[in-house]
Amino acid sequence: MGRLFLAVVLATASCGAFAVSEQTTLWKNGDGGVAVYRIPALCTAPNGDLLAVCDARKNHGGDLNTSQPINISCRRSTDGGETWSDPENTWTWPWNDEGHWAGSDPSFIVDSETKKIFLFYNVWESKNHHGIFMFYVQESSDNGKTWSEPRDISKDIAFPDWPFGKTQGEGGFIFITSGSGIQTKDGTLLHTIVHVNDGNAIFGSSDHGKTWKAFGKPAKCGDECKVVELSDGSWMINSRWRGGGRQIHVSKDRGETWESRYDATLFDPQCNAQIMRYPLVCAKPGKALKDGLPEYVLLFSNCNANGRRNLFLRTSWDDGATWNEGVCVEPAGAAYSDITVLGNGKLGVLFEGAGYATIRFCTLEPREFLAR
Repeated sequence: MGRLFLAVVLATASCGAFAVSEQTTLWKNGDGGVAVYRIPALCTAPNGDLLAVCDARKNHGGDLNTSQPINISCRRSTDGGETWSDPENTWTWPWNDEGHWAGSDPSFIVDSETKKIFLFYNVWESKNHHGIFMFYVQESSDNGKTWSEPRDISKDIAFPDWPFGKTQGEGGFIFITSGSGIQTKDGTLLHTIVHVNDGNAIFGSSDHGKTWKAFGKPAKCGDECKVVELSDGSWMINSRWRGGGRQIHVSKDRGETWESRYDATLFDPQCNAQIMRYPLVCAKPGKALKDGLPEYVLLFSNCNANGRRNLFLRTSWDDGATWNEGVCVEPAGAAYSDITVLGNGKLGVLFEGAGYATIRFCTLEPREFLAR
C-alpha cells in the first residue's frame, strides 16, 4: 500500500491550512486486472471496523451506462485505517451470454439499532434491459464480513413524478447517489436519489431495512446529493449543481415540501461531495461536553476549486447557515469523497486521487477541523 505524507504548511492563495495527513492508497488503477477504480464510499461498522468500497471498472473509466463489467470492491480495516484487508467483491455480477450485468456508485447506511450495514448501488444490464437504471441493496449483520445477495428495490423507491423504468433517452437518468446515507434520531434510515438535471428526492426505511419506500416529493434542481438531519429534525439535502456553488433543500415535513436556496459560499466544481453530523462528544471520547456547546457540528467535504482538486473539509456550527474556512486534505487532483467518524474521534476520509488513478484514505484529528 502506497503512502504519502503531507506536511503542515501555511495558508496559500488557493488553499487554507493543510491537515497533517498520512495517506494510504487503497486502490490503484491496473491492480487485480481492473482498469479503473472510482466512486468511493466509507463507513464505520457497528463494531468499529472501517469499510471502504468503490467501483472496480474492468475495461475503462466509463460510467455504468457505458456497458462494461463493474463490481463493487471492498476493503476492511480493524485498526482505524492503519492496515487493510485485500480487496474482495461484495458480489460478482454475471457478464455472459445470458446477460451483461454491472453494479456501480456504492453507498452505505449503518443502522446503529439493529447493528446492520446496508450497501446500495445502481445496476445496469446492457444486453436485455439496455438503458434502464435499477436499484439494489445488500445487507450485512456481521460488520461487513459477509453480505446478502443483492435485493432489487427499484419499484419500492419509485416516485410517481419521475420516469422510473424508462431509458436514459426517455428521460430516465435516475440513480442513487454514491457515498453515505444516514439514520435519523427516530431511527429512520434515509438516502438520496437524483433525477439528473431535474431534482433530488429522499427514500428510506422506517422498519430498519425490511422495506424501502419513497418519502414525500422531489425537490426541484439538483444532481448528486446527500441528506443530513438538522437540530430541529428538519432534513437538509446538499446537492451538486451549476454555477460554482451548491443547491440546498430543506424540509420540515419529511419531504412533503421543500424550501430551496443556492449557497454560493460552498464553492464547488460540480462534483459529488459529502455532508454529515459530527457529534462533539467524539472530539473527547468519554468526556462530558461543556455547557453551551451544541450537540454536533456539520462537516462538508468537497473540491474547493474551479476543477476537481483542492479537497477541503469545512465545518458549520449553525446547521449549515455559515461555514468556516476549512482545512485542505489534498491540494492536488481529487474528486469524489466520503467521510466517517472513527471510534477514537478522528475523522476518516476516503477520496479519489489525481486523474482518478488511485483511491486514498487518511485521518484527521478533531483539532484540525473544529475551528470556528
